[in-house]
Amino acid sequence: MGHIRLGTLPKTRPWIKVVELVADAQADVPAIAKATLDASDKAFQAIQNDPGFTETVVLMTELAIAAKQKDPVRHLNQVGLDIHEHCSVPEIASAIQSFLDDKASLRRSHSDFAELSQNALVGAITSHLGDKLGGLFTPSPAEVNNAMSHLGRPGEFGKLARTFFERVSHNCMLYFLSKAAGAEVGEGKRFATIKQVKDFEAAMAKHSREASVIVEEYCGDWFSSKRWEGGGKIDRKLTSGFGWYAIEKIRGEMRARAQPDAS
Repeated sequence: MGHIRLGTLPKTRPWIKVVELVADAQADVPAIAKATLDASDKAFQAIQNDPGFTETVVLMTELAIAAKQKDPVRHLNQVGLDIHEHCSVPEIASAIQSFLDDKASLRRSHSDFAELSQNALVGAITSHLGDKLGGLFTPSPAEVNNAMSHLGRPGEFGKLARTFFERVSHNCMLYFLSKAAGAEVGEGKRFATIKQVKDFEAAMAKHSREASVIVEEYCGDWFSSKRWEGGGKIDRKLTSGFGWYAIEKIRGEMRARAQPDAS
């Protein structure tokens, strides 16, 4: 990922195993997920310090830090996020997208992993605010601001971060699996229809979602302790390490769930 783009799957033993498992109708999702994780280890080592991913995690953390400020909008404006106090949820999502796009332009680089991370944050914040607003068709600015203010609570940050890291992990899996699954669509193959591919992807999403539970409490506790230690701020280097550690925790949990004795 990043500079690695999959035109065809690498012909290495780990990737051959992934292809074989996808083709095997008896292979379950945890086993395929584990094989994919094992085969993509080298790619993940290459993107560990991806600046786009770091920028996305830093922005997610700043959203929570802003929620604890007397003037959250002013804090986010100082960070560089172009929002106002009467923003709607779509406007907040658009501002996040524009902010990260601008950062990529300044770096003159925008990796695949950065794009996946960016989309994951936009989706996570939209989903989180939607849940807090209870499905209101046209929430007022005050209701949106109130929902945003909850992000400063460790438990709420933990939920947002869990959704974000789960989406990153899941989308990375689909990125690597897309070629293998696509080659197994058709008569006489594992997926006779496109619907079966979608069902497989849904099962993979469920697997990622269940594995991500391991980071929710960790993320909330991390935010609370680091914010307290930093006097209301969190160092960028700490945030970068936090983001990668959360991804590795989810990947480790996915591997563990593929073990024969896993419940």
